[in-house]
Amino acid sequence: MDPVTHAASGAVAMLALPGRPATRWAVPLAALVAASPDLDILFASGPLQFLLLHRGITHSLAALPVMGLILAVCSWPLWRAATPARWSFARVWLLACALVLLHIWLDVVTTYGTMIFLPFSHERVRLNGIFIIDLLLTLPLLWAVWRWRNKRALMLLALAWIFVYPALGVGLNAWHTAQTEARLAAEHRLVSRVTVLPDALAPFFWRALFEEENAKGKNVREQGLNALGQARTPERACTAVPNALAADLSRQSVTCETFFGFAVLPVITPLRREEWPQDPAQQAREFLIHDLRFGSNLEFVQKLMAMRPHADIPFQLMVEVEFGQGDSPALRPQNAPQAAGSGARLLRERLRFSDSGRDSRWGTPRPPRPPSFWPWLVGLR
Repeated sequence: MDPVTHAASGAVAMLALPGRPATRWAVPLAALVAASPDLDILFASGPLQFLLLHRGITHSLAALPVMGLILAVCSWPLWRAATPARWSFARVWLLACALVLLHIWLDVVTTYGTMIFLPFSHERVRLNGIFIIDLLLTLPLLWAVWRWRNKRALMLLALAWIFVYPALGVGLNAWHTAQTEARLAAEHRLVSRVTVLPDALAPFFWRALFEEENAKGKNVREQGLNALGQARTPERACTAVPNALAADLSRQSVTCETFFGFAVLPVITPLRREEWPQDPAQQAREFLIHDLRFGSNLEFVQKLMAMRPHADIPFQLMVEVEFGQGDSPALRPQNAPQAAGSGARLLRERLRFSDSGRDSRWGTPRPPRPPSFWPWLVGLR
């Protein structure tokens, strides 16, 4: 979720509480505390660290008491002795923990994925209920802070909206997923892993992604849905990353392992020649692996996204792969690999995020190894 919504949710929560400390810092501090877990991006020096740290340990349930303690100390105007109607430090700590939980809730209902079980698991929780920016959620909160700040009953309604609206989106997602699965089954299609995502202007527009078997392997198909979960656009097909190839790359590289843990139904395509390493290996193949999740089926949204600086696929994994001599030529077609065995050897890799400009450049892979205690504790690999 965007930082404006996070900050607005904290302000709404503070204004809905009775007997708040009589300081002008009360509402701004609540807004800052509610948005603070996203400061994790300041500690990410590269794209791999960004994937491991953003929505990572600062969003973890295990780290919640410590996060609350740090934020309570930083919120000292709420508990200092000179503040009229001041709160106890324990109460400020409880508020900080509650606001971090509110932040986590608003993140898990989006499509990005939040690692709430760190450091014990890198599993990403995503409920796919609302788009990453949702004006139907954000604008009522901003309106409440601007116009209703002295009307506690209305502020309580705004606070309830933070939970009710995303929950409705999660419910609609479950309904649309069931509808899509039933429709595809009725068409007798060999489909697996159906994922429904909110599009911009959800709950009125949605997107369905699903993996389908065909004669050459698997495709990931994408289709726009309307508010009732009915198909509204033609299907678009992309080549799915073969499971065996993803497993091979993940065994050889911590970057690939992390990326495949982040991606939803990743797809693969030959890499543009201008993106190849300067000295490509003669027997190798270069591929681009990415995720259809960060897009839209709405034409005007696509035009807006194309206008952003450095517009490109947001999260890109580029790999240079060499296939073993024992592989059948059918496993190495000219356009994209339809399957791969354990003979796939990763020579070089590159992780690039177009929007932020983070780029690892081409480099040799680092095999996954158990991290030492401190990197493990914060979710690094």
